[in-house]
Amino acid sequence: MKIITIEEEAWQQLNARINAISDYLKRLENNSYDDLWLNNHEVCQYLHISEKTLWRMRTKGEISYSKIYGQYFYTIGAIKDMLNANAIQSSDEYVQELMTKGKSYIGKGRKLNTGKK
Repeated sequence: MKIITIEEEAWQQLNARINAISDYLKRLENNSYDDLWLNNHEVCQYLHISEKTLWRMRTKGEISYSKIYGQYFYTIGAIKDMLNANAIQSSDEYVQELMTKGKSYIGKGRKLNTGKK
């Protein structure tokens, strides 16, 4: 085994770069899709409901939405909030399976533009 010595300043710079890379990777892992906007069709497919059911939820105020030029849009966060408000306690194993399926659905559905390259 070889022992390599470097100056303290060089070590601090190297350590700072390693920490910056580590922070960047942590941010990538914590991708939150809560701000991703979905249209009516995408929400209906995701929740396996009809557009009429989604309309009822909207008119009852059960889900938050935005309307732009006659089209309705919902954030994943709003969908999560609505689901959590009506949640029935379940096992952790079942919840993990649902999360995996949800991430898979989003990943297969379309490429996400997170603004990161």
